Amino acid sequence: MLVNNFTLQSNGGLLREIKSDCLVFEAFDPHGLSQGEISQKKSRKCVALWDTGATNTVITKAVAQDLNLPVTGMAVVNHAAGMSNVPKHVVNIMLPNNVGISFTEVTEGDLKGCDVLIGMDIITRGDFAITNVGGRTTFSFRIPSVETIDYCNQPNTVPNKPIVKAKQPGRNDMCPCGSGKKYKNCCGRNK
Repeated sequence: MLVNNFTLQSNGGLLREIKSDCLVFEAFDPHGLSQGEISQKKSRKCVALWDTGATNTVITKAVAQDLNLPVTGMAVVNHAAGMSNVPKHVVNIMLPNNVGISFTEVTEGDLKGCDVLIGMDIITRGDFAITNVGGRTTFSFRIPSVETIDYCNQPNTVPNKPIVKAKQPGRNDMCPCGSGKKYKNCCGRNK
């Protein structure tokens, strides 16, 4: 299995946001193409903000227009200013060190200080780590995910049991409060 990765370090100090350079292309199948052939494809150099609070990846309207990306549909998205109905596109994204993400569905959005917002749809395809040793932020990403990173089980750490998020009952499951009613008609009524 081929693992692709990159690491970025701050020049000193702790970072308040994680940004990287990237290239955005209209979607194409990169298999069998040389690096030279890929570099001949029309692309746009962008600044990407990594956001674990974003469900999906977003590009600006300017990126979509510069690449003349076809609209593949519309999506209703939730954001800080409310909800919007926005165009969807399919793109390839080339991250640092030639870490490529193919055929990613993105939406258009108003972004400040970046051209691309990398969301959990990309982050969860691999392993994502941020450390702040010696007052210097280091960010590392690899794809695909190859092992569990568990700081509690490393040498020189205090052993700790992982916190496992409890499974939420489904709408039609019996309510865990013991009322005998379905969850949707009891404790889940206002959710």
